Amino acid sequence: MSDDKYTFDPDSLSFEETDRKKGKKIIISIVTQLLAAVSIGLLVFLTISYTIKTPGQRKVERENEAMREVHEQLNARFEQTSIVLEDLRDRDREIYRAIFSTAPPLDDDSTEYNYSGISETQIASHYTQTTGKVVEMLHSEDSTVNQLLSLLEQRKDSLKYIPSIMPLDNIGLKYLAYGYGKKLDPIYKTPQAHKGIDFAAPKGTVVTATAAGTVEYVGEKREHGVMVIIDHKNGFKTIYSHLSDYVVRYGKQVKRGETIGFVGNTGKSLTAHLHYEINYKGKAINPIDFFFEDTDPETYHKLKMMANNGGLCLD
Repeated sequence: MSDDKYTFDPDSLSFEETDRKKGKKIIISIVTQLLAAVSIGLLVFLTISYTIKTPGQRKVERENEAMREVHEQLNARFEQTSIVLEDLRDRDREIYRAIFSTAPPLDDDSTEYNYSGISETQIASHYTQTTGKVVEMLHSEDSTVNQLLSLLEQRKDSLKYIPSIMPLDNIGLKYLAYGYGKKLDPIYKTPQAHKGIDFAAPKGTVVTATAAGTVEYVGEKREHGVMVIIDHKNGFKTIYSHLSDYVVRYGKQVKRGETIGFVGNTGKSLTAHLHYEINYKGKAINPIDFFFEDTDPETYHKLKMMANNGGLCLD
C-alpha cells in the first residue's frame, strides 16, 4: 500500500483511497472563478472608460470643439473676403502700373484654403498651419503696403493728376452705368467697341473733372455731341461727351471735382447721359478701375456688375 494513494480517516479509524480527480476539480474551479472575475472586472473597466469621461477628456473635447469652431469661422471669412480680394486684384492689375510706373507684385494664387472635412485628430495641426499662413500673408501684405506708402510719398504731388473719381455725383449708385467693351449700338443695332462708360443721368446733372489737368478741347463733334477733353500731363486724358453745355474754356487749369459741364443728350445719343472715357498714352482703357477714391470694395463690386450687365450702351 502506497502513502500517496491512501490516507487515514480518523472518524472511521481506517485508511481510504485518495481521490486525485477531486483535487483537480477544485483547482479547475478556482482558476475558472479567477478568470471569470478578471473578465468581469475588465469588462466593467472598459465600459466605464468609454461611457464615463474623465475631467481631462472633457477638457480636451471642449478644446477640440472650440478649435473646430475657429476653423469654421476662418473658412467662412476667407470665402467672404475672396470675392472682394478678387475684385481688388482686377482693379490693381489695371491701375498699379499706370499710377506707379512699376510692375504690380506677383499674384500668388497657388495656395488654396479649405477647412472643411477636418477630422478631430487633425484640428490642432490644421489650426497651427492656418495661423502660420495668416501670419505669412499679413507679413506679405505689410511689405506691399510699405512699398505703396514709399511710392505714394515719392509721387504724392503727381497723384492729383490721376483720374480717381466718378465724373458725377453717383452716391448710392443712383445712376445706371453701361460699361466698356464690345456693345450693341443702340441706333444701328450692330456690335461696336464702346470705349467708355455711360452714366444714365438726368439732363442738367453736374459733370466734374476726375483729376487735375488742362482743358485740351471744348466744342461739339458729330457723334460725341458737346464734349470736353482734359489733358492730365501724365499720359492720361479724360473725355466727357453728350453734354448739354460746358463751363470751362480751352487752356483752363482744372482741379479734381471742379464742375466742367452738364449732362445732355447731344450727338448720337439714345437718351440723356454722360459718356466718360479715359485714354492712357493714346489708348482707351476701362474707366471702371479708376473710381477708387470714391468707392469702397462693395460699391466697386456692384458698379462693376452693373456695368458688365448685358451688351448695351447709350450711344
